[in-house]
Amino acid sequence: MATPIVIGAGPAGMHLARRLARHEEVLVLDADPDSPQATEARPQLLAHLPFDPSHSARVSPDTPPNPGPLPPTAGLRLLSGRRAVRIDRNNHRVIDETGQAHDYSRLFLALGASPRWPTLLGSRLAGVQPLYTRRQLDTLLDAMDHREPLLIVGGGLLAVELAALAAERVSVILVARRRLLGRYLSPDIGASVVRHLEIRGVRVLEQAPPHRLLGRHRVTGVVLADGRTLMTRRIVLACGISPNTRLAREAGLATDEGILVNADMRSPSDPRIFAVGDCAQPPWPSMRGHITNVLHLADLALAAAGGEPPPAPPEGLHRECRLGDDTRLVVAGTHPPSVSTSSATPNKGKTLTARRGGRVLRATLHQQRLVAFEALLPSPQARRLTERWSDRGALGRTDMVGLRWLAWLPPRHTSDPLICRCAGVRHSAIRAAIAEHGGETAMIRRATRAGDYCGNCLDEIASLAGRRPWRSRLMRWSLAVATLLLVGVLGALPVWSVPDSVLPGHAFMAYRLMTDAIVRELSGYLLLLAILLTLVIRGGPRRYWWHGLLGGSALLLIPLHALGGLSSGAGLNAGLVALMLLVVLSGALAMLHRRRLLLRLGHRVATLLLLVATLLHLVFIYQY
Repeated sequence: MATPIVIGAGPAGMHLARRLARHEEVLVLDADPDSPQATEARPQLLAHLPFDPSHSARVSPDTPPNPGPLPPTAGLRLLSGRRAVRIDRNNHRVIDETGQAHDYSRLFLALGASPRWPTLLGSRLAGVQPLYTRRQLDTLLDAMDHREPLLIVGGGLLAVELAALAAERVSVILVARRRLLGRYLSPDIGASVVRHLEIRGVRVLEQAPPHRLLGRHRVTGVVLADGRTLMTRRIVLACGISPNTRLAREAGLATDEGILVNADMRSPSDPRIFAVGDCAQPPWPSMRGHITNVLHLADLALAAAGGEPPPAPPEGLHRECRLGDDTRLVVAGTHPPSVSTSSATPNKGKTLTARRGGRVLRATLHQQRLVAFEALLPSPQARRLTERWSDRGALGRTDMVGLRWLAWLPPRHTSDPLICRCAGVRHSAIRAAIAEHGGETAMIRRATRAGDYCGNCLDEIASLAGRRPWRSRLMRWSLAVATLLLVGVLGALPVWSVPDSVLPGHAFMAYRLMTDAIVRELSGYLLLLAILLTLVIRGGPRRYWWHGLLGGSALLLIPLHALGGLSSGAGLNAGLVALMLLVVLSGALAMLHRRRLLLRLGHRVATLLLLVATLLHLVFIYQY
């Protein structure tokens, strides 16, 4: 009996197969026995893998879990390790490598893409590897040796992000055939990225195409086209991807760079055959390698196969990569901003250029709307900027000021925000799934497909379902309880002068040291530094550990800073201690309820008041 057949079990193939299996029997053929666990290693995957030498990429608690084998679906039959070798279009059959023929009513090609191997002499030597799948990334992480440099050949986003992250473990040399990120960025923004990489310790060689690789059985170095020789025993080829078109080409389907398809993802050579994912070449510019675009192409094919109207194009399709712990490079918009370096007034619909320290922004605005931008910014600012671009709404006066000064953009609340960008799942869809399936996170994911790809939204889904991960809850409660106990113990300590007679022996010597003017002044500056760091380090669940550390150190500095100091400013010292206690208490409450805007605002106001009080203390007491 003829059934729909999907060739390929990557993200696009499995997304399509599971949607089809709701209504009919589906057969999936895939050459990789580990599919669908073999997730593509693009920038969105690299962004979640730690490069700390003391942690493995597969066991780190900060790494989102690999979706792995998804829950079984009735009507779906997956034959892993069964490679399709021929398509018989006349008899509507697919022949696999065992010789078995499978009849199809409709055929969906989700063949994906393969890493591009440059035509270099010696590119198949041991120690040379491409980078595309999670397995290849794990192999690279396991093989990294801090005693040997890592040489990366490529000038795209994947090569740049890998260089920035790997520089934390080994010395890195990045070799680009042309200007770094020339396809995505204007020259001045590209130069800023190069400077950022060099600050992180990456040696960047632009306009330096490799000529050949050295070595007999294992690579020992590379010779560049200008004659320079670089010695290394580990080379990564991050030179882009090539769509897998061999099976379609041998079947007589029209191909170019990929498998040619119409607007409904149907092959013009055969109306029964569709192509989706990275192997397809639709009649519009397609962003290969972007998971949101991959799933959208699969949804277009599903709509055409079922006679339904095509879905709307994905929102906020942009390119992004991480260049360190708290820095993002984001390129958004169909057309990149102008190469011109002139800064114009955004109200006139021209280009706005802003540069402040290591942060750079070039944005194109039309009628106070953000049309396109390329930016090298801290992660929170980059996220807010992307939200403004995705909303397509008019920018307010505060937004304009934030763009000009590269400041923190004010939050913009929407009635139905996007929770999972990969699958395009909004808040309303998650709420509907919770109402239908209760608080079971697995059932919510199965119903909406949210969280099955990059894993960024898993914590938010668990929060909406009222089921926070137990490790996250335990961390926040433990930190909050420990902080409250510390507040209670240290808050009970006296802040006035203690008579010398009640402090015998070593305690008297320690007290005299603590009440020394120089020590108290130094502790005051350290306290000021702790408060400033508390203001700077914001956002993200990982940074609550920093807040706990800073709050604990500031509390330990309170007795040292205030002991014996009431004689020179009793009221100000008492107010300083009270404000510090208020800051720590409000911070502990904000840890427990991170989504309460009032608690977060109160914590920031108390921290600002404490900063002002500390400055007054330093100026009027120590200086006069």
